[in-house]
Amino acid sequence: MRTLPDLLPLFPLPNIVLFPQMPLPLHVFEPRYRKMVGDVLDSHQTIGMALLQPGWEPHYQGRPAIYPIGCAGLIEQSEPLDQGRYNILLRGVTRFRILEEHDGEPYRLASIDALGDEPGDPASLEEMRRKVLAAIGRAS
Repeated sequence: MRTLPDLLPLFPLPNIVLFPQMPLPLHVFEPRYRKMVGDVLDSHQTIGMALLQPGWEPHYQGRPAIYPIGCAGLIEQSEPLDQGRYNILLRGVTRFRILEEHDGEPYRLASIDALGDEPGDPASLEEMRRKVLAAIGRAS
């Protein structure tokens, strides 16, 4: 597993979740997150994706509530655009739990605890696979 920075920059968004090993393309346009991308491109190239909790809208410019579990993502590709914007491609690295948030930047920073993968029971995974295939068969 990749070593994560002591303070992980957080990118909280509504309705977007990053999973380990999965890609996520993002267009970064807000000033605070443009700064975040510039900062991490010059260092560890890792940001933490966090999901905003319901009711975030009136608090978006501040620190709306986020779920305590997120996924760290490595910036695999970045394309600088005009006005300081970026197109980036993240690849999920590992899930994390937020331990504490810290001040110091216009974007959110957190101390985190990396969470390893939890292997499933092969018998229950096979049962789940069988049910999914049966459901697909019924739907087609």
